Amino acid sequence: MFYIDIPFFIKDICNKLKSSGFEAYIVGGTIRDLIMKRQNSDFDIATNALPNEIKSVFPKAKSYGNFGTMLVIANEIKVEITPFRNDAPGRKPNYTFGGNIYTDLARRDFTINSIAYEPITNELIDPFRGREDIKKGIIRCTGSAKRIWEDPLRAMRAARFQAQLGFLIEASTLYALKAQAQDLKEISRERIGDELIKLITGDYCFDGLVTLVVTGLMKYIIPELMSGMGMMHYNKPLDVLEHNLVACKIIRNTLPLRLAALLHDVAKPKTAIPGKKGLQFPDHHIKSALLAENIMRRLRFDNKTINKVVVLIKNHMFYYSSNSPISHARKLIYKIGWDNIYDLIDLRVADRMASGFDTVYCPGLKKLITDLEILKDEHSNYQIKDLAITGQDIIDQLGFLPGPQVGKILEMLLEVVIKNPELNYKAKLLNIAKETLDS
Repeated sequence: MFYIDIPFFIKDICNKLKSSGFEAYIVGGTIRDLIMKRQNSDFDIATNALPNEIKSVFPKAKSYGNFGTMLVIANEIKVEITPFRNDAPGRKPNYTFGGNIYTDLARRDFTINSIAYEPITNELIDPFRGREDIKKGIIRCTGSAKRIWEDPLRAMRAARFQAQLGFLIEASTLYALKAQAQDLKEISRERIGDELIKLITGDYCFDGLVTLVVTGLMKYIIPELMSGMGMMHYNKPLDVLEHNLVACKIIRNTLPLRLAALLHDVAKPKTAIPGKKGLQFPDHHIKSALLAENIMRRLRFDNKTINKVVVLIKNHMFYYSSNSPISHARKLIYKIGWDNIYDLIDLRVADRMASGFDTVYCPGLKKLITDLEILKDEHSNYQIKDLAITGQDIIDQLGFLPGPQVGKILEMLLEVVIKNPELNYKAKLLNIAKETLDS
């Protein structure tokens, strides 16, 4: 017997299946995480009950996915109940139900995921010694290394588990990733994007990313990054590729920040020109933003994430010195917004750390952070809508017809207010507009 602390509502589901004459095992990553005492919000149950029989036990269960899985909501948690499968391993639209818990586990990708637990009898079923591999911190194929290429996405999953768990990939499994890397071309962009999200937001993302690079998998995920391999900076210890990977490792763990760090210099190879000291990369931040947008759209990221990442990359080379007037901070907020300003600072810090600079928070960054604290009291986004004057005021008071010239006057007035917020009163702004027009 091996006791694992299982939530009461999961035990209840297993009890209901057993009392109806069926087997019920908690399986896969759920058991792996419970053994490791990692937080887990996903619960998977394998059973010899067929989908219609699962439905008879749980009338509110709904079909979920392509493989006979039924979804049950318990305690506001999604629980997936899947019949045992008895077909050849792999991800196929045509599948056969049957077999037993042992044949079901044999079809799974890695030993650490090929474990089952019967919560009523406390029986742990571990035919491939997955628990031993968990203790050793090893990712190993279940049965044979060819298991990976029965579904090519498993290659990315190996790197993803490495990024999430900090485990090492066993030698023959690592070889299998490289030997058939080109098969990843068969996988949809959406599935690859989903795995990439899980990988780069893992606590050990650098290890997973390096695995993608050295096995050749990255060529089929973000090939644009590979162009930076071996391209050295004259003033940094790392090449362009490793600089991007290290920045991704360093930065605070949110999806937009990890993506921005990973792709912030992705266009450097396209912009590289020889200079007196070495390679230079003029306007690489502008072209990296454009290229990053293309990459994220190709991998089917959502628009909100894409827009944020593009703004951060496009502005990551901003200039702010210890002598910069506070109006420069207002202008930076005008360009990127309060929602992005501190993320932009995080990106700059990660960029500097990945560049090997001795001083991460240079005097300019320190002054910007201080200036932002002062600007919070102004309660403004420094946009045209924050002006004490509107386009209609310009039309009514200065005799203009609606059109683009009204917008140009408002933009001019916004520049004035960014430099001196004390002028943001309707009468003062009208006077400034009239004086500018008269001159």
